[in-house]
Amino acid sequence: MTKQKILATAIAASLLIATPFAVARADNILSGVLKGAVGVLAVQAIAGPLDHFINSVMLANNVGNRDKTKVVPIVTIGSATYVGAAQVTGPSSAIDQVKAVGEFAAQWNNGVWQVRALVPVDNINVLRGFKRVYGVGIDAVINAKL
Repeated sequence: MTKQKILATAIAASLLIATPFAVARADNILSGVLKGAVGVLAVQAIAGPLDHFINSVMLANNVGNRDKTKVVPIVTIGSATYVGAAQVTGPSSAIDQVKAVGEFAAQWNNGVWQVRALVPVDNINVLRGFKRVYGVGIDAVINAKL
């Protein structure tokens, strides 16, 4: 066999072997994107009633809000897909700008310490870029059992 035929055969074989893995990886990526989109839509669909519920719980425990509140999705920045929500509170002008809460995580000292920073942001699509919305606090983090 000539070197060209051996090389062509090796390339064809590697493509045939790699294709199922590439398809599985693309399927996992697509699945993660779809789960994230469904999660964001679910949070947006129940944001009003959830906000009212949290405010009722806080009021019943004598820690009611004085500023405007709103429930928004938590967008986790990293390799995994998570679905979550957070209630933000602050002046109306600032709350109206908040579209999501960005979650950033970091570890140090071989995982002994971990930090999860929650930042109110003005854009739900973090790939387009976003800005922090100042003057807004995070009152509650909401998790749903799936």
